[in-house]
Amino acid sequence: MMNPAFIVDGFTERNIIQNICPGAPIRRTDLNGKDVSIEAMAKKIASLIKVLNNRHYPVIILVDKESRNISCKEMIAKLEESIKKEGINNLDLRVGVADRMLENWILADWDKLKSKKGKPLNTDCINGCGKLKEVIGSYGKTTDCVDMFLNADIKKMYKNSPSFKVFADKIADINCDYINKLGITTPNSILPKARRTLMQKLFGSG
Repeated sequence: MMNPAFIVDGFTERNIIQNICPGAPIRRTDLNGKDVSIEAMAKKIASLIKVLNNRHYPVIILVDKESRNISCKEMIAKLEESIKKEGINNLDLRVGVADRMLENWILADWDKLKSKKGKPLNTDCINGCGKLKEVIGSYGKTTDCVDMFLNADIKKMYKNSPSFKVFADKIADINCDYINKLGITTPNSILPKARRTLMQKLFGSG
């Protein structure tokens, strides 16, 4: 039986996870912003993983890409490699990167915003926080973001946000009612090597 734990950027992400996957341990890096190096993020994440002391799997990491000049795919690969260099190996690790931030996933359910402004061609990549402020006026990240995320249609987020789809696909096999709404399964091909090896031992499949 899975016993997942989450490692996230800050309080907003923590508050969201507490609502959508209640009971799961959540640790914060408190390392926000585009100027934080991936190596610094990996060092902090590795220290938090070690504190979990192999009691939880998978360990799910969710961070913002911010305005870094790098794709989400590249950032995930670099973060995974940097975490390995910190001595974290043979762990079922699922890394997700919001492009550019959680607000972009909210924007993916544009209809819910009831905005008369034209919908962006791509709700990923843009300054999500700035766009929300433009659309709804007053906006508080630690309060409004949580409520708006929880009220957004997860199926529209999955359809319209490539970065959310990648993250959701990676964690579709955990026991979480929120993710279960999508009715999807995690493809074996994108599972971490440690997880695939375990599945092969248990079920003899690749």
